[in-house]
Amino acid sequence: MEYRYISDVKPKDLWFISMLRTYRSFIGVINVVFTVAMIMLTFRFWPETNGLLRSLMLIGCLLFPVIQPLAIYGRSVKQLEDLPGRVELMFDDHGVHVDSEGKHEDITWNKISNAIKQTNMIIVMSDARHGYMLTNRILGDEKEEFYEFLCKKLRK
Repeated sequence: MEYRYISDVKPKDLWFISMLRTYRSFIGVINVVFTVAMIMLTFRFWPETNGLLRSLMLIGCLLFPVIQPLAIYGRSVKQLEDLPGRVELMFDDHGVHVDSEGKHEDITWNKISNAIKQTNMIIVMSDARHGYMLTNRILGDEKEEFYEFLCKKLRK
């Protein structure tokens, strides 16, 4: 069996995975609690405050639901600038074959550490910190079949 894809990672894909990681952790709980507390404090003290304090309260209310996601999106755009433009991935019985900007790399299955299935992508981890993202746009109808193939190869 052989699967061939051209990786097409967009800033929204990196943004999605960062937001998912944040809000599935303890930090996400803290963000939600802080936002709810800020909204309650703003309602309570709004009539008694002047312009400067009202501005600070509004910024506090918008910090995690608006400002943080925008900052993460900006970081995702910058992060994509450092990644190679076109990455062709080929998965077969021998491993993963990566072609990018004239460079070729073969990664055997025993060096692949994990395959992570998300709602909108599959991430093939080449080590603890690096991996290849294959979004649903790229995988199409083959997502389940491809994920089963990965799991079978990683179990061996």
